[in-house]
Amino acid sequence: MADGATIEAPVPVPASAGPGPSGRELPGLTRVRRRGPLFRPARGGPANPGLFGLDLTAGCALGCSFCYVRGTVRDPGPGRLLFDPDVSSLVGPALDAMERPPARVVLSPSSDPLPPIREVREATLRVIETLLGRGIGVVLMTRGRVTRDVVRLLRSAPGLCRAAVGVSTLGRTLSRALEPMAPPGRARLAGIARLIEADVPVEVRLEPLIPALTDTRENLRPLFRELGRIGARDVLAHYAFLQPAVIPSLREALAPLGHSERLVDLYEGGPVFSLGEAGATKHLPLDARRDGLARVISWGAESGLIVRTGSSQNPDLPRLDPSTPPPSQPAPPRRTEKGRGRRPEQAVTT
Repeated sequence: MADGATIEAPVPVPASAGPGPSGRELPGLTRVRRRGPLFRPARGGPANPGLFGLDLTAGCALGCSFCYVRGTVRDPGPGRLLFDPDVSSLVGPALDAMERPPARVVLSPSSDPLPPIREVREATLRVIETLLGRGIGVVLMTRGRVTRDVVRLLRSAPGLCRAAVGVSTLGRTLSRALEPMAPPGRARLAGIARLIEADVPVEVRLEPLIPALTDTRENLRPLFRELGRIGARDVLAHYAFLQPAVIPSLREALAPLGHSERLVDLYEGGPVFSLGEAGATKHLPLDARRDGLARVISWGAESGLIVRTGSSQNPDLPRLDPSTPPPSQPAPPRRTEKGRGRRPEQAVTT
């Protein structure tokens, strides 16, 4: 399972978990016994003291075509979702066994803690209750449905909880192509609104930006307008990167939209970096990425949003936000050679 655990499958694999939000079949849930470390320390060394990650499942039920995890050792394979039904009861003993408890725990770095599967969602709530009961902060990262029971739990511990909700479009056709098992964008906006109303700090993750598809004014202006209306302010934007394990699924998802071949052409000549366990990743050329992000930042500002990007996926791009215009002559990127390259710090990626 994730976090380097050893797994066994003591019970038969059940049938599919049923239809997801798009009507497609969710992957069957394979119940396993989890062994090994439950919490995984964050990368970044001194930049992330006390920050750990915890995945409730190995594999992700949302099936996003752009997810880099499918190319890592944490992916159990296509259509597989591994879950220990006793995971919530393991949290307390795992914390007791640690020399120093975490300051914060990210749910979940390599999966989604709020899939459309009741058993996993209930375990997520129990895990959060245990962490908060011990005074440990929680960062909830999801593209799933943030319901009222989730919000009530996060609201119960002011100062300890924050959320990051991924959404890149309000278009149902585009959303179903890119993230077939995730709830529609408007359902995620409803969750963001609930978090804001409950005074739970929330960051909107505008990712992935796909050039000439999700980074257009036509796609983003309605989304930004709705985010501004519900009171969102903080937006983190990243362009998609290409990685060998991602390219086939992304091209398949984009083929019905007529964007498959064009995507590869747009990335032609872009730099290659080594991003943690994602390995060698190809990025949009610097000028195109910088100009695209500058446009996105300006469009966000029209709706009162502060849009920024992170160095973890843009090691060649200086800090770029509304208060810091991009320089005309940025420093040249450090590219990888034979799979080696710069490993950037990651703020909440573990």
